[in-house]
Amino acid sequence: MRETDDRDLLAVAVEVVDVVVTNATVDGMALTALAGEEATRGVFLRRLTRAGTAIGIVPDTRVYRGDVLTIAGSTANLTRAIEYLGVADRATDVTDMFVVAVGIVAGALIGLPAIDISGIEIGLSLPVGVLLGGLVCGWLRSVRPHMFGRIPSATLWVFESIGLTGFVAVVGLNAGPDFVAGLKASGVSLLFAGAITVVSALLVGVLVGRWVFKMHPGVLLGVCAGACTATPALAAVQETAKSAVPSIGYGVAYAIGNVLLAIWGTVIVVLMS
Repeated sequence: MRETDDRDLLAVAVEVVDVVVTNATVDGMALTALAGEEATRGVFLRRLTRAGTAIGIVPDTRVYRGDVLTIAGSTANLTRAIEYLGVADRATDVTDMFVVAVGIVAGALIGLPAIDISGIEIGLSLPVGVLLGGLVCGWLRSVRPHMFGRIPSATLWVFESIGLTGFVAVVGLNAGPDFVAGLKASGVSLLFAGAITVVSALLVGVLVGRWVFKMHPGVLLGVCAGACTATPALAAVQETAKSAVPSIGYGVAYAIGNVLLAIWGTVIVVLMS
């Protein structure tokens, strides 16, 4: 058989696209079954990402709604596969600031109201309200990724970095005067008491979560960071783990931790007065 060098035959346009799975039919389907579908013929899977974490590509790996499949193939084959799988998530430099602003404002309006019971104000608080707004927007984005909420990775990095730095700065400025006053009144024993209280609570939480509830270590550390309402702790855990998995356990724990912190802080002040 003679080999022929045909440039026109070899010049096949190949494109690589990220696709967000939204089709309910594909939800829970194994890769072997997905590869046998007529709509995915001529398309090659290069990467599978779930919640920002790369998943191993093996025949038994299952695909769920919200997963991001990086696929390659000709334009015609990709168009057919995208229509079957979900929505193409093409790279863009445009940030949907309207959704970001609406999520922050709506969350703040939800968190501001509080109920006064015998001098104790019970409410979600502003940070928890904004967090809930972010969670709702994130969920809507995962369900309808083609409609709104597109934020490039570079913008997310800026939000996370500057937001975390600003959060730490504001917390330090607010807590500084009270900390100095408390240190003058109680001495160094205040530091040891605080350290013992925090460490013992976290130790109990880790032991119970790992050995009683059998939680994943990454998710468990995210829960501990949320229970302490410590965003810097979550960032440190994610940076060490090189994964966004800890954020799965952070959201609910952070919301509950803020509510309990506000309630019991007020209760303790009332009891001491």
